[in-house]
Amino acid sequence: MKYLSIDIETSGLDPALNQILSIAAIFEDTEKKLPWDEVPKFHVGIVRHQITGSPRAINMNSKLIDWMGRWLEPKDATERAFVSLESGMEWVQEEEAAKKFYRFLCDCGLGESVQLKPEGSENWEAKEIVFNGATKPITINVAGKNFGTFDKKFLELLPWWQKLIRVRQRIIDPAVLFVDWKEDESLPGLDKCKNRAGIHGLVTHNALEDSWDVIELLRKHY
Repeated sequence: MKYLSIDIETSGLDPALNQILSIAAIFEDTEKKLPWDEVPKFHVGIVRHQITGSPRAINMNSKLIDWMGRWLEPKDATERAFVSLESGMEWVQEEEAAKKFYRFLCDCGLGESVQLKPEGSENWEAKEIVFNGATKPITINVAGKNFGTFDKKFLELLPWWQKLIRVRQRIIDPAVLFVDWKEDESLPGLDKCKNRAGIHGLVTHNALEDSWDVIELLRKHY
């Protein structure tokens, strides 16, 4: 199976009031199980001129917001490059996020091949994707902690997302693999899942690292 482990960081819990700050995804092929350095990764920060959020979420994402501020108001010509390097993210406007993700999915081999052969050439070249009403959406399998009840609601509000991306109804949530049916009153959180799986390290609330945590948990069972 091929799936995307997706996670987002937001300024709060309400998609009607709060905003996505970053989006991360890792493409996983269960037949290959590539190491961290080799798995295809997607990680973008969403540039926001205004942020509405809860104190807890703002505090949790303070570093992310600091990077955003430095990207928006660089002190010199090299500041934005340093922010991208330090954060490990590409910084994009909200209206470009879903399009960037679509291109990432194409690079992973999902959807239709987008290539052309220039006249007089023997080599195939990538063709620029044109986004319009005729662009064919890509359907994906998604894994994530609480993706269906949280992340998906935020992502569907992004410009172009619902036109370009189709998420299959059945979401892969690792919590069902690590629940203690006798003792737990609800499905365990990501930190408890990692502890029960014997995976060391704290949950960092970095979207890319949390996406990798989900893959490591699922790999315990395939």
